[in-house]
Amino acid sequence: MVVVKLKTLKEILEKIEGFKRIAIFGCELGSARCKNGGLKEALQLKRDLEKEGFEVISVKSPGGTCVLEKVTKPLFEIDNKCEAIVSLACGAGTQVVAENTDLPVITGVDTLFIGAEKEGKYFDEYCIACGDCVISDTGGICPIARCPKSLLNGPCGGAIDGKCEVDSSIPCIWYKIAERLETLQKLEVLKVHIPFKDYRLSVYPRKLVVEEKT
Repeated sequence: MVVVKLKTLKEILEKIEGFKRIAIFGCELGSARCKNGGLKEALQLKRDLEKEGFEVISVKSPGGTCVLEKVTKPLFEIDNKCEAIVSLACGAGTQVVAENTDLPVITGVDTLFIGAEKEGKYFDEYCIACGDCVISDTGGICPIARCPKSLLNGPCGGAIDGKCEVDSSIPCIWYKIAERLETLQKLEVLKVHIPFKDYRLSVYPRKLVVEEKT
């Protein structure tokens, strides 16, 4: 899932300076999962902005702001006196909103990473969407996203007692990869050199076209 973090109220206020009538869009599919941009947070932002003298004329939180089919005309049926939209959707969702309105769109969140959720509270980065996935060769664990140095062929010389040299509070992910491969009885995989990544596959912007199967 895409993980976002709410900007501070101060940051949002700086961006909407000069506007008075605001609409707020959240996202129930993404931002709401990490409790930083769903309907609950949108309503709280409404209360905060009203205390600052703004008129919040609409609060909406569709189930997937980045899905074009969900960003339909009724979603934008807001008071024509609206001056700006604050979006709590991820970077993709916010841009979809901007493409479907002539109003200024301000982001109220920072989009952080693609991660995994634990206990509805902890969110860890698991993927950087590099476009050239190697986890079939590394025990189902990504060394690109989960090693601070993105090392492809084993740990650096600074890993001590299974701890990362860069951040000793986290395990060296190559130790974890080795443990996983040992459990799978696939340790010999570590002897195979993983080729340098083809970073042409992650040149922005990227696109995927899904072909219909006949």
